[in-house]
Amino acid sequence: MNIRKYIAFLQTVEVGNVTQSAQLLGYTQSAVSKMISDLESEWNTKLLIRGYDGVQLTSDGLTLLPLIQAVVRDYNNLNFMVSEIHHVQAGLLRLGSFPSFSSGLLPLILKSFHEKYPHISIQLSCGEYGDISDSLHRGMLDCAFLAMPTAGDLEVDFLMEDALVAILPPNHPLAGAELYPLERLPQEDLIRLKETQDYEINRFLDNLPFPLNTAYEIQSDFALLAMVESGLGISIVHDLMLRPSRYDLVRLPLSHTEYRRIGIARKRDAGLSTITKLFIEHVLACKEKTDFFSPE
Repeated sequence: MNIRKYIAFLQTVEVGNVTQSAQLLGYTQSAVSKMISDLESEWNTKLLIRGYDGVQLTSDGLTLLPLIQAVVRDYNNLNFMVSEIHHVQAGLLRLGSFPSFSSGLLPLILKSFHEKYPHISIQLSCGEYGDISDSLHRGMLDCAFLAMPTAGDLEVDFLMEDALVAILPPNHPLAGAELYPLERLPQEDLIRLKETQDYEINRFLDNLPFPLNTAYEIQSDFALLAMVESGLGISIVHDLMLRPSRYDLVRLPLSHTEYRRIGIARKRDAGLSTITKLFIEHVLACKEKTDFFSPE
């Protein structure tokens, strides 16, 4: 058994492209293609369908995928235990997260984790909930931060609530208020975040019982914050988007509280690697620090 072939196969399935897989693994494209072809020859079956837009698993490849993942996971656990014997604790964690968590709290979590386990590398995938959840389901990620509830095949530990808040320019008439009254929204130039999949904020806005004056719709979180800071309008965003606060903005809780629940998820009943267990334990230890997941 050549574990490198298994790893090359899994990396190719994860990124969906032989060339990109080769770049990530430090091999040539032809070397990765040969390793996968060798597996197909050894097992007398077709694992991948190759096309101009990448690769896809065949039905046989899909059947064998969890078994290959288990072999590689055991191999990684073995390497980790060997590294522990030498007091190094090295390995790789494949982590998923969504944008506002990735730019807000995640750097603090990773910094403290790296201080404790400096030889563990993190491969971070950032995307919408559906994409991250699908990668977890397929075994392409070890664990991920997601909004709850999640799909039934995922096990989740609750971490925090993330409220929707109003953000205003510093010279706004309500800059000194304690709450932002939602009934005032029709009077505002509203800057809306153009959500591509999750639609949490826009679902909330669209369900309000009055029409809104949408002045701008924009996909970039940071451009939206800069536009509010410049006085082009106000916006409704998740509180996490403001952590850390890099803009001169006024943040106000809404008169009607709306929030999402965030947790750390992994595939239910899947064997967790030693490194994944260490990371989840570290995240839950961060939760016990009373101010870590609290609003600033």
